[in-house]
Amino acid sequence: MLGPILGSTLVLTASFLGALSLTMGGVEGFSARFPYYVVLMAIGFVSALFVLERPRIEGSQVLMATIGVTVTVFVVVTLTGEGLAYAVSNPGAVFQPDFILYLLAAGLIGSGLAYWTITHWREFTG
Repeated sequence: MLGPILGSTLVLTASFLGALSLTMGGVEGFSARFPYYVVLMAIGFVSALFVLERPRIEGSQVLMATIGVTVTVFVVVTLTGEGLAYAVSNPGAVFQPDFILYLLAAGLIGSGLAYWTITHWREFTG
């Protein structure tokens, strides 16, 4: 249980950093990395399609869920990649105690919310 929480917290922390770096224009080379993000999105699409395809689920439900997963994968991969690129190119700006602790706290809260959502999603879908 600790491994997924730690992993998702680190990914979300890097994603938050990526969102900041994209809005501030902090990292160069986004257009060079973008094709890799698109390929990872496509892998997420195909993976979700194969995992969600079951005989008891209607095709439209599978497709809608796959689109949701695909958009989520694309956003998370893009923001995480940009966050890591920013951390590598500007370590002094990132690894300040206050700044990184706020990002880690936000990542941990996001991980808890994601876990809760995944655990209880059926309660809200009827």
